[in-house]
Amino acid sequence: MEEKDKIALAQDWVRKLANGINPLTGNAVNEDDVVNNVHISRCLFYVADLLGKYTERRPRSNSSRIIPFTASAVQKEKYNYVEAISISAFAREIEKLIPEDMKALGYSLMTNWLVQNGLLTESEPDTNGRTFRVATAKGEEIGIYSEERESEGRGHYLITLYNREAQRFLLEHLEEISHVH
Repeated sequence: MEEKDKIALAQDWVRKLANGINPLTGNAVNEDDVVNNVHISRCLFYVADLLGKYTERRPRSNSSRIIPFTASAVQKEKYNYVEAISISAFAREIEKLIPEDMKALGYSLMTNWLVQNGLLTESEPDTNGRTFRVATAKGEEIGIYSEERESEGRGHYLITLYNREAQRFLLEHLEEISHVH
């Protein structure tokens, strides 16, 4: 397993733990489990975000990524639209469409661009003090939506998804998104 794959797996597991999910079984952890403590959960989300930022800056392989990201290089016609997708999964799908030596466009850049353009906003803290990026009315118009979900041991949480139209919108704006700082 390559280092980038190990980091991606670690990020996935840490994010699952932060969400109160056992990464080995996919089942919700017990309510009294330490990962359901709001302070621990926030820390785990922070670590998952750091791992994401770290991998966005790292080359895909041992050879350096020397070509800056350009939307023209993305083979948009090869993108496989799905009914609904998270922003992190969308970013991974875009990465599959670019050359090996091109810098990846991470999901945090996309999320920041969506916030800057009024399509996403930060939710009010839930009962556990967690906040989430959720669709605004403008975001909902293009196909971004937030769903409330529930799992045992974790309770209610929000997930933000992107339908086919939102995926098309993001693909059309990749060049603009790549210039977010």
